[in-house]
Amino acid sequence: MKNDMKPLGISDEEWVRACCCANSHIHVEIARSYGLESVAELFIDALCKDVPVELLSLALDFERTAFDEEAFHARCRQFLLDREREAANLALRTARLPASHPRAWKRSNTDHVLSHHRYQLPVGQGGFHVGTLKDLGSDKGAWRASLAGDAIPSADFLYVYDCGSDPLKGVVEAIRSIVGRRPSRRLDMLFVSHFDRDHICGIPHLLNERTGLRVDTVVMPYLDDVDRIIAFARCADASSDPASEQFHQDLVIDPVGTMSRFGPRQIIMVMPSDEDDDTGFFELPAIDPPGSGPGGAPWKAIDPAGGRTASSLARQTPDGATVTQRLELNIAPGRYGGWLLKPHVKRASQENREAFCAAVEVLLRWPRGSFHDKVRVKKERRRMVTEHRTAVSRAYAWTFGNKNETSLSLYSGPADPEKAGAVYRNMPEHPSARVGWLGTGDAGLKEAAAVRDFQAYYRDELDWVTAFMLPHHGSAHNYDPSIPVVDAELWVAAAQPTRSTWKHPAPEIVKAIKASGARFRKVGSRPETLLEEKMVVFWSE
Repeated sequence: MKNDMKPLGISDEEWVRACCCANSHIHVEIARSYGLESVAELFIDALCKDVPVELLSLALDFERTAFDEEAFHARCRQFLLDREREAANLALRTARLPASHPRAWKRSNTDHVLSHHRYQLPVGQGGFHVGTLKDLGSDKGAWRASLAGDAIPSADFLYVYDCGSDPLKGVVEAIRSIVGRRPSRRLDMLFVSHFDRDHICGIPHLLNERTGLRVDTVVMPYLDDVDRIIAFARCADASSDPASEQFHQDLVIDPVGTMSRFGPRQIIMVMPSDEDDDTGFFELPAIDPPGSGPGGAPWKAIDPAGGRTASSLARQTPDGATVTQRLELNIAPGRYGGWLLKPHVKRASQENREAFCAAVEVLLRWPRGSFHDKVRVKKERRRMVTEHRTAVSRAYAWTFGNKNETSLSLYSGPADPEKAGAVYRNMPEHPSARVGWLGTGDAGLKEAAAVRDFQAYYRDELDWVTAFMLPHHGSAHNYDPSIPVVDAELWVAAAQPTRSTWKHPAPEIVKAIKASGARFRKVGSRPETLLEEKMVVFWSE
């Protein structure tokens, strides 16, 4: 039949080619009417390039007489319907939904389910953040129940970010509550942002051998001798509980030895991301990357460059600590997903560091350039934090003013978040599993360059942050709302200033946050200011 319609003087091969082109044109024309485009169109254009226009017109007339348009229209409609269903299923699997949403718990092909609770505890001026993780398996009843109960007693993994307050009473009361609700007394990981007393003074109580928790892993910034003296100098003029003062001094003089008293399985120290000389990092012996031990949820260190662990990432100090240049931890990993904990260390300005050293030399009448040699000696460090504390405090005020020293930030959120979905008790619907948290300690995020470096480090995580802890209790000396770090939905300041001159949080920062349409929450000392965030995160096959 096809050859019977062939024009005179046209070969069979030319006619078949023209008819193929015509048939393809009909398909494309109808598909386009449904908004469908095919990658095969370029191939079709190439195929028809040498077909004369008159011959293609005759072939189109012939093909239309035999083409079942209604059947192809039906196929297009079905394709669109299937695509819409697939998009709806994908949106359901990867959306963040409130627990009351009718489709919140209808997660198809679920392979891995984790419950995550986090608490910013009302300890006053300080920092005490607690996070929990629990593998919920396939029990849908457990999924729902996990949002209602207290996660601390049965958590597979418990971590703390900072533990201190001024006055001490606030954090001690919160520690008693946490320990009393944790029958196993296991603390899997303690993160220390920096060495200010209001961020560390609770640690001896939290890790007390008789009345506290037993910590497996301690993570803190790698501070050289100069950085630690600067950390002490910042609050050397403030009065403190004698026991807290002693712990603070010990931690500054010998951080690894001091933390080792609490019996952790391992101590991990994270180097500043902008370290230039690596402070002898590669001179230390290489060891395997840090990993989980027995009795807790499994976790592994991740090579940020390639997703694999590598011994070159970790080195061992003479006193047995593990030093890493970068650290990403995947907690409770499954075939899909897990929970990412990613610290970042922002170092104090080298210019300010050197100015501080010079100022101490002037105040103590030491020979010029002698500070670095003296600070390497443990006995001299002890004298600096006892006999010379007034001098180092004055040197800090002269050189740093309201600027902050080295501090460790922490991102906490789902691993493989683009494959995840979530039910979040206190947040509205969102098209993605945006449930991440970002704590900043006392990091300096006021200057544009510092913000750019911070954003570059967390470039893969910032879009997933829903809760952001303002640095230094919301101080205007550490954050400029005109240079936003992240587009968070909830901004938090842990603050209850003990001095009338402290503006924590700064009114202009709070005003800017609220003007943007985001929520702001101040966690102070009153129990009702406790911030609880509870969620279930799903990863599908």
